[in-house]
Amino acid sequence: MSTVLSISGSPQPVSSTHALLTHVNRRIAGAGHTVTILPVRTLPAAPLLVGDLTHPAIIEAIAAVRAADALVVATPVYQSAYSGLLKVFLDLLPQFALRGKTVLPLATGGSSAHVLAVDYALRPVLSALGAAHVTPGWFVPSAHIRVFPDGGVLLDAASLAPIAQVTDEFLATIATARAGSLPLRVDAAAGPRVRPVAGADDLAVHRVDPSDPRLRPLLTDLVVEYGTRYGRESANTELTEVAASDFAEPDGTFLLLVENGETVAGGALRRYDHDTAEVKRVWTAHGHRRRGLARRVMAELEAAAHQLGYRRIHLTTGPRQPEARQLYLATGYTPRFDLTADPESIGPLPFGKELVPGAGLAPWPAPRAASPVAPRKDRPLTRQPDYALGPEDRRQVHSRAVNGIPA
Repeated sequence: MSTVLSISGSPQPVSSTHALLTHVNRRIAGAGHTVTILPVRTLPAAPLLVGDLTHPAIIEAIAAVRAADALVVATPVYQSAYSGLLKVFLDLLPQFALRGKTVLPLATGGSSAHVLAVDYALRPVLSALGAAHVTPGWFVPSAHIRVFPDGGVLLDAASLAPIAQVTDEFLATIATARAGSLPLRVDAAAGPRVRPVAGADDLAVHRVDPSDPRLRPLLTDLVVEYGTRYGRESANTELTEVAASDFAEPDGTFLLLVENGETVAGGALRRYDHDTAEVKRVWTAHGHRRRGLARRVMAELEAAAHQLGYRRIHLTTGPRQPEARQLYLATGYTPRFDLTADPESIGPLPFGKELVPGAGLAPWPAPRAASPVAPRKDRPLTRQPDYALGPEDRRQVHSRAVNGIPA
């Protein structure tokens, strides 16, 4: 695997540029690469501005560039160009400092009028420094990036898919050492819409064991998404809050939706109580979103739950997953919280649905105890409560669970 240096040209400690890099860095690390972060703003100002190549911090920064196999260079756009801070640093590099390296250029800005800054301002200077491959980059409007006080980041769906696409192409270029094709520069689905009916013949549906290697892209993508949105590593964001064996038959199952040999979506069921299945791990590949695949996943999961003998479904989604909330409302799930309230004040958002008329809804918020999972050495797992909680207590429990804080 490769060492990737992630350079931030933002002068601010909290910024859209830093938030975007947080997400991209997680995707790169999730692919098995080592990511080193270089915020240029942390370099000492005087040596940086006067070009003091003898200062230890400047020597170390230039050495990091030389040692990297590939780089991600992100900048805010000011006056239709990359930041002055980034320019000062790039000016310190030797003439061909990027020789043989692959570089992913990214930019953020307040106006879509700056969308060409990546190709007409940043790309030329990276090429002039000798980069072997400057892969297709992307500009993300600041309005598409929401930063939470705890460091969590929520990217608008209109930017999330293309960012995933250019990041994947960057990773592919690293692996193959050859330039990739241009990214799709329109917000369009990768194929026709699928039928939202379980068993329709436009997709192949596979029930797989939780250890099946075909699940790796699904699980890796979810870890990246949750880690980015909630800011910190925890059992919930790393998908260790329940044992993988919970998704094995006869009490549960993992479904993969496959199209032309490619896994495009998936989801899982586990036992919640005797009559209730819990839906988890619902996922759609970034390049195939806006095709109705998530609705199809839910239809297939409901059919599988019925076949396993369950009479109803329970699920929860996080407060920073608005697309999941919309999906469950659109597919007939009953919200068990105040839809008018700020999701951050509620915590996990519970939904329920009857598979058999009259089955009712599963009790909430007293979930079935999760199967035991060995805690990671660097932090304990948060124990699920086994008693009824009020709204404020639920908010506190969820906040602690997401942020990895012991209860």
